Amino acid sequence: MALIKCPECGKEVSDKAIECPQCKAKLKEPELVKKICLECGTELQDDERICPKCGCPVPTEEQIKVEAVKKHKKKILKIVILIIAIILALISVLVVVRDNQKKKVEQLEKEQALQLSQDYSENLSSAVLMMISGASDAEEAGNLIHDVWSDTIYDEYNPETSKYVSGHSDFNDSLQALFDDSEFFEKLNDIKSNQETVKSLMKKLTNPPEEHAEAYSELKNFYDAYLELTNLVIDPTGSLQTFTNNFNDADTAAAKYYEAMRLYIE
Repeated sequence: MALIKCPECGKEVSDKAIECPQCKAKLKEPELVKKICLECGTELQDDERICPKCGCPVPTEEQIKVEAVKKHKKKILKIVILIIAIILALISVLVVVRDNQKKKVEQLEKEQALQLSQDYSENLSSAVLMMISGASDAEEAGNLIHDVWSDTIYDEYNPETSKYVSGHSDFNDSLQALFDDSEFFEKLNDIKSNQETVKSLMKKLTNPPEEHAEAYSELKNFYDAYLELTNLVIDPTGSLQTFTNNFNDADTAAAKYYEAMRLYIE
């Protein structure tokens, strides 16, 4: 909108003004609004109440205003409906995206749980196999310790122990000869190495998944018996009788708990 000067009073007025608001001087003639038939679009005269072309009654100005308000309300309603539809569509998209994301997370969690369970099961089997291997070596070494010890005390000949017992009247000397033997020394080192490997595996198994909790409980029993058996061989103490009793008890317990563990690894 531009401003012009009133030719009568010189005040600034809008170039669209019909008269000056200050002096009321007429600036231009008001534009005539043509009446149009709303039905067929025919131009009508001011005094015509019926369209000469289609016969449609010409609405009054009040009716036109009411119709315009109705159209405006309908337009607003359409816009509101459109906005609501867009919002609902966005909500639907967000819900779908959220559900898909949730499914992906759940699927990932399931895959991770499955992998964790599989890894745990593999470590469990490895621990059991390592323990039974170490227990088997310890059983063989323990039996040899017993025989060397016993044959020395009771002065009995045994081709398997003679090289350790021969020339010794004290069982400590015979046992020392056995532990100094390179082959037996290597076997004991294998048992110690086996203990370290088993210990490392047991650390990995400390917090079992729910489905392996029972197996881990049985595994601990097997581990205790395995440690008792292998430690007795690595460092035999006490008398022949106490060593024999402790060794047999640990050997029996290890065998019993191994049988129990087979249910979980086969």
